[in-house]
Amino acid sequence: MNNNNSPIGMIDSGLGGLSLFKHIREALPNEDIIYFADSKYVPYGDRESDWIVSRTTHLISNLVAQGKCKAIVIACNTMTAVAVETIRAQINVPLIAIEPAVKPAVAMTVSKHIAVLATATTVKGKNLKSLIETYAQDIKVSLVPCIGLAEKIETGKAHTAEVKDYLKNILAPLVEQKVDTIILGCTHYPFVSDTIQEIVGRDIQIIEPSEAVTAQLIRQLNQYHLSSESPNEGNHIIWTSSDPLEVADVTFSLLSEKLSVKAVEL
Repeated sequence: MNNNNSPIGMIDSGLGGLSLFKHIREALPNEDIIYFADSKYVPYGDRESDWIVSRTTHLISNLVAQGKCKAIVIACNTMTAVAVETIRAQINVPLIAIEPAVKPAVAMTVSKHIAVLATATTVKGKNLKSLIETYAQDIKVSLVPCIGLAEKIETGKAHTAEVKDYLKNILAPLVEQKVDTIILGCTHYPFVSDTIQEIVGRDIQIIEPSEAVTAQLIRQLNQYHLSSESPNEGNHIIWTSSDPLEVADVTFSLLSEKLSVKAVEL
């Protein structure tokens, strides 16, 4: 296992996981973070499950071996839905995986009708089905595959009229059906949460799991005595499988700040 001052590794099919990165960086300012964006192959949500398992396992193994990462955060609901159990059995560092926040949504709903916005693969995946069967047996759950939304956000269109119109079309039926809690089941979607809230109104709650995932990461770092001992602010870098200049531009559009970006062949 790598040492305390080794970096935390984060992985996503693209840059949506930067919504989670923000939470982790704020909570753990002294930790180094390597964020791998597999943007060459985004979106994963349209790919076959076997491909996702193979690719995700390969990338995480390399983050541990080459990046010397002491813990891995899967910042992609599609990866979690398809590959998490395979990966957990193959690596020897703490693994924290994001997943749709079904349990807290069930605790919050009054109308007993919640909705999950996610990629098609996440919607069809065993992980989400298991969460619903475990926590939402007496709750109506509307599953909404948001085809193409992650790609629009990934290409810098989060705040465009095109995305707003897209969201209006998928959200209108949920408002009519008295959904009162919407789960953002893809890490790209928090970047349009303000637009979603504007469309559905303040009576509908919107939740995503970044806070819970960050808390779980902190617990595991403490449990395995892996928290950084450095007094300095952590270093943060994005590794990407695609054009680093394009990734840097989209990163700036999402975070309003520049991060170091490096092209890495994994």
